[in-house]
Amino acid sequence: MRDLAAQVTSSLLRFPGVTVDALGEDEITLDSVLHGKFTVGRSGLAWLACGPQLEVVHAVTGERLSAYCFCGDGEHPPSVLAARDFCWLKRTGLLVGLEEAQGSMLCLYDLGISRVVKAVVIPGRVSAAIEPLVSYGGASASTQHLHQSLRWFFGVAAVVTDLGHVLLMDLCLDDLSCSQSELEASDLEVVSKSLAEIPRLREQETRQGRHLCLQLSSPTGTGATALQYIPRTNQLAVGFSDGYLQLWNMKTLKKEYHSQLEGGRVPVYAFTFQEPENDPRNCCYLWAIQSGDVVSLHLLQLAFSERKCLASGKILYEGLEYCEERYSQELSSTAFPLRAQATNTRLLSCQTIEKFRHHPDRDDSMNEVASPDTSVSIFSWQVKAYGQGNPSTYIGVFDINRWYHAQMPDSLRTGESLRSCPYLAVWSLDSVVEMTSPCPLLDVLVHERSLSRGLPYTCPPPEQFFKPTTYNFDATCLLNTGIVHLTCSGYQKETLSFLKKAAPCSSDVISNGYSRCLMSGLLSSRLADVQPSSLSQEEQLDAILSTAIETSSLGLITSCIKQWTAEEQPGSAVNLRYILEWAWDKVVHTKEQLDGICAPLFDSSSNFTDSPTLQLLQHSQRLLGNLSTIFHCLLREAQDLTQRGLLGLINKNLVSSLISQYAQVVLWFCRTGLLPEGSDEDAVQIPRPFYSYSVNQNYYTIRREELQQLSKGKWCADCLMIDGLVAQCGDRLVDLWKRDEGGTGQYPPPTLHGLLDIYLLENIDESAKHAIVIYLLLDVMYSFPNKSGGSVESFPTAFAIPIGLVKLVQGFWLLDHHDHQNSLEMLLHPTTSPSLWGWQHDRILQALMCQGKHGIALRYLHVMKPPFSSTAQAQLCLAVLLHNRWCLVEAWAMLRQHSNSLNTEELLSFLYQTCQELGLMKELLKLPLGLAEQVGCLRFLQGTGGLQNRELLMMHYLQQANYVPALQLNHTLKMNMVNERDPKLKERTKTRNSILDQYGKVLPRVQRKLATERAKPYHHPSTILREVSRPQPLSTIAKRSANENVLTRAAFINNPNRPVLFPSRDLPEAFVGTPITMASKRKSRVLDLVVHPSQTTPPEGARPLLTPPRAASSWNPPKSINKAPELSLLQTPQVVKVRPRQKGRWVVNCVFETQMVSILRSSLRPTPVATPSASPGRSVTPPLCPKESRITFIEETASQSEKGTLHWSNGVRPPGPLEVEEVKVTHVKFLQPPVREPSPESGASESGSSVVVTALPSTLPGRLSLGLETSQASVLSTDTTLEFHDAPLPEDLEMEALQHPANEVTDEDDDEVVINLKTQAVLEAPLSKEEVQPAAANELTLLLSLEEGQNKDLEVKEEAVSREVELDQEVGEMEVSPDQEPKAEKEVVVQPRVTQAVEPTPDTEVVEESNLHQEVIDMPNHELEVETAEVVEEETPKEDESQPTEPMKPVDATEHTGEGSTHL
Repeated sequence: MRDLAAQVTSSLLRFPGVTVDALGEDEITLDSVLHGKFTVGRSGLAWLACGPQLEVVHAVTGERLSAYCFCGDGEHPPSVLAARDFCWLKRTGLLVGLEEAQGSMLCLYDLGISRVVKAVVIPGRVSAAIEPLVSYGGASASTQHLHQSLRWFFGVAAVVTDLGHVLLMDLCLDDLSCSQSELEASDLEVVSKSLAEIPRLREQETRQGRHLCLQLSSPTGTGATALQYIPRTNQLAVGFSDGYLQLWNMKTLKKEYHSQLEGGRVPVYAFTFQEPENDPRNCCYLWAIQSGDVVSLHLLQLAFSERKCLASGKILYEGLEYCEERYSQELSSTAFPLRAQATNTRLLSCQTIEKFRHHPDRDDSMNEVASPDTSVSIFSWQVKAYGQGNPSTYIGVFDINRWYHAQMPDSLRTGESLRSCPYLAVWSLDSVVEMTSPCPLLDVLVHERSLSRGLPYTCPPPEQFFKPTTYNFDATCLLNTGIVHLTCSGYQKETLSFLKKAAPCSSDVISNGYSRCLMSGLLSSRLADVQPSSLSQEEQLDAILSTAIETSSLGLITSCIKQWTAEEQPGSAVNLRYILEWAWDKVVHTKEQLDGICAPLFDSSSNFTDSPTLQLLQHSQRLLGNLSTIFHCLLREAQDLTQRGLLGLINKNLVSSLISQYAQVVLWFCRTGLLPEGSDEDAVQIPRPFYSYSVNQNYYTIRREELQQLSKGKWCADCLMIDGLVAQCGDRLVDLWKRDEGGTGQYPPPTLHGLLDIYLLENIDESAKHAIVIYLLLDVMYSFPNKSGGSVESFPTAFAIPIGLVKLVQGFWLLDHHDHQNSLEMLLHPTTSPSLWGWQHDRILQALMCQGKHGIALRYLHVMKPPFSSTAQAQLCLAVLLHNRWCLVEAWAMLRQHSNSLNTEELLSFLYQTCQELGLMKELLKLPLGLAEQVGCLRFLQGTGGLQNRELLMMHYLQQANYVPALQLNHTLKMNMVNERDPKLKERTKTRNSILDQYGKVLPRVQRKLATERAKPYHHPSTILREVSRPQPLSTIAKRSANENVLTRAAFINNPNRPVLFPSRDLPEAFVGTPITMASKRKSRVLDLVVHPSQTTPPEGARPLLTPPRAASSWNPPKSINKAPELSLLQTPQVVKVRPRQKGRWVVNCVFETQMVSILRSSLRPTPVATPSASPGRSVTPPLCPKESRITFIEETASQSEKGTLHWSNGVRPPGPLEVEEVKVTHVKFLQPPVREPSPESGASESGSSVVVTALPSTLPGRLSLGLETSQASVLSTDTTLEFHDAPLPEDLEMEALQHPANEVTDEDDDEVVINLKTQAVLEAPLSKEEVQPAAANELTLLLSLEEGQNKDLEVKEEAVSREVELDQEVGEMEVSPDQEPKAEKEVVVQPRVTQAVEPTPDTEVVEESNLHQEVIDMPNHELEVETAEVVEEETPKEDESQPTEPMKPVDATEHTGEGSTHL
């Protein structure tokens, strides 16, 4: 295993020059040695000291923050021995230990003002350790863990000396009235720890300027070298120069432990505390480091009786039971046998990093106290070897949880070294030393937040991911001249960095990369133990590429793509093709896995998503995202591609990106609790947010009906904003939402499966997809406001959706839910996207106007100012302005501004009509109208309305001083009101006449009389004469008029000397159609029931400017759209809901491919059936019990736009029409059998009615009806037996047609199949012997017309149709005489392609003859594709032969018209 090495991430960040100069070592005073440390807290500081000079710098940038030079009374200034960061009263400073000639001093240094605020004289020499306990005081809850004597202190700091003093000093932080300097240090009053008069004594000493101090132990002469306060155990650990260790309890101020470490009389240098994860014995650990010529680590196990959590959330151990040393490790040359013998080892730093992770499934009670999931102790040291230039520096990470996993060894086992230790990982810092040489390292700090572990992509993770070698962290090194940043990567991250930076794939890179991945545990589980020698180079490359995709290390692949596309080497194209095909295979495989993962999320089989499923979803999404990046790189770097190759690459890039986004959305829905999808019955029990289709469907159905009623035919009822979003996505979204059960193609989607599948639709704007999902999430929150769970509001943030789109959708949702005012505020918000879609303004205005919110619509119109691109939009804006009555002038101005020569007349007409409806004509006539506007207004008033408009027109004439037209109009009104008897109208007429008489006096008498005379009515002839040029009589060349036709030739000859009269074009002509004769009406009545496509071409002038019409037979629907093969991956499998089957519910499956059964074989047994060429003998197999009754005409050739509607009834009317999709069926004609007298000698009923099945064209323009207009009876009742014979040969058909001409119905344009139907009335009547004969009227016969153009067929057909009217209203049981037809062995079901559930009836039995064969014959007159009905067989279970068969009982006629009726 290779060594781990740190990488330098920055250059040497040097301290400012003034700092370096101030810290210059004194060459005369050898004791002034430069030293420094990083602060322990999160202040991010570092301090350096040399002699009396103190410098504080930033731990990241090296910037100088504070500096101070201490002064003394003697000749020699004091020296800084130690410093520790300390915060109090929202201030930050340092506790600095100074050494003077007369003694030592403890100073409180304020970094904010760079001054000393407290100074206390200490007996003896302060050691290199100062430890603050608390920065507050008083009898408060925060000091309950301290001894009662210490609770009277305000700020407690522990100090040790070289004489062995262990002192707890009162910092007197409650008295900061006057500042002290090191020259004005206070004296120290040492008291006994059992003294009861601490409060009184403290007050007395404070007035005298002295500080109290509790002494834990008297001086022994052995210097204390290390000091550490452990808050979690409330203990003070003190280490001495002779290797002894003491633990003092701060609650009782008693010594709980005193012992010498196994390292002997080596000074204890430092402590660090560490806690394992979930140790049931309440054990924690304390590291004690001894540092001399050799650095040794000692791990002490502390066992307590109780572990509890305080009210502040801190963990506290109480009741120390024992303390023993469990592990020791020397950091010397024995750990590195390959290196030279070390001569000196120096510890640089030690620290502990713990990380707690919240566990929602754990109990937060006092007994379930959280423990750190990650707990590592980090040590850094230097090893100076003999003859070595620069010392070797290392960082070691000890994972105590992995030490537990290794069964807690007491030291390294035989054969182990630090490089192979499973719980201790070591990184080399030689790169830092080489860069900074000869500057010495003073301290190393690992940043707590940067510590992370490599995340595995497989579950369960490989063993390599549990070792400490998987940790990654950043660190900072403190030197005497500056700061250096570095990073330490684990094996996994280092391997991934290699893959990102590796050169294009060569043999060495492939071999080295595979070995690295194998050692780091990055390969798949099947390759975890496979060595490189066992695989080919291609297999190794495939493993490396898979690892790069799995771990998002795409640099290797993208660099290869870039270099291969840039260079022109022979193998570059092959390599690129390999990458492309490999990546696409990965996409296909991942999509299949994703479909398998998502299936349980949509089928309602579970109510929650487990963690492994979420991990698999996240893994699939990451793979698809990385593969999409590869395709994007290939597309960006591709050069000289063929059109086909470029199109395929574009499609692959599109498909991979769409599937990646789809997986991302599914993952988000799972994390928020919206998936798995449950049923509506579970909505109450599920506490998380829940999507209920029934609740939303009911609301939007009622909402659409409400808008339909409010529109009143004046406004557009389709004005729901969500319907606009769905319509923007096109028909593909509609078809998608019709796919699932209950889907209507409209919002809301029937399932979340249908909703999320919109992300797989290409050529749809991504913003529209996000908008629909946001809209549905708003519905979810609105439907169940009390449901708590994942944050549904995080969807826009998770997918980086612009805030403008979010607010726009919120406005749409509020508008659809009657909150018009808030909707307007949201739509007019400054951050809302103003015109994201072109339809939104029109639909918003339509919705507001339809609901009568005219004022809100006006405000929206004024603020948004939507552009006008069509006349309809201009009319809508005019309507908004006119419905706000005070905006008439604005509407008039807008009309003039946006009108042109093409739409002026239409806009004016709309304006006048709207004003007429709103009663604004008086105000409109007051406006200054132009000439064209006046003409349009006059035309409108003359052509519309009644008396009111005429009076308005008359007043308009008077206002314009047009007295003559006013008098004429009034005279006309007067003549029309002669016979009026309404007194109010008479009074109104009298007043109007008086006014006009006064205005008429203005005109001369002659002019007034002429105006009156012109207004008198005259009787004009009905024929309007118009003078034309005189034609040449008896011209040798007859010239037809270019414009009009002469009425008759006689009129032209008889009137050569006067103008010829032509009828006006405005009058209707005498003949507008072809005369109808009786011969043309001699057609079958059944044919009249079929709506044939019209082939009539409209007149040239009346034909709209649309697609030219084409014959129905010439239109062939596309069999399949020629789509790219890559796009087929965007389909998701059909999801079947897992729910208990409802009793009594019978659903007809409409999937043709899965339900069609061949009519030539049986699935029960391989018994062969008779063929059409075989003998017409009948099968002797007993009839099978009916399984279900279905009648289907299936052929997927009809156009989507020409679907017929099939009404299917089984006794109870279905809730809605049944859709027949793409049906090509045959005509069914019911022929009444000859009326015969029943004979009592007949033993069975043999007569019946024939059914003629005639092929229809492939296009059905109207509603398909397979029944008679004169009959409401069912074609197939509940008790109906349909038997089919073997299809006869063509020769047999010809002979039978000649023998039975009365029952043969043929036509040269139609293929017909005659089927015998027997009514119940006939069945009940006995028949005579002569009626029991194998005639066509008594037997089921299939007749196919084989010849065309036979005149006698038409006569036979008319004769058959004449008897067709006699058919009864009820169609009875269809069966064949037992002596004529033995029963078939299979059930033949003719099944319509419908989606409506049909209730089966147990009495229905349809028995198939051995085979049904129909020939398809092309029609000679028109090219209509004729196909026969598909016959579907269904197996039915055998009857118990041991039981006698009960004879079939007749059914009443009322039963046929009731539940048994079936109408097509």
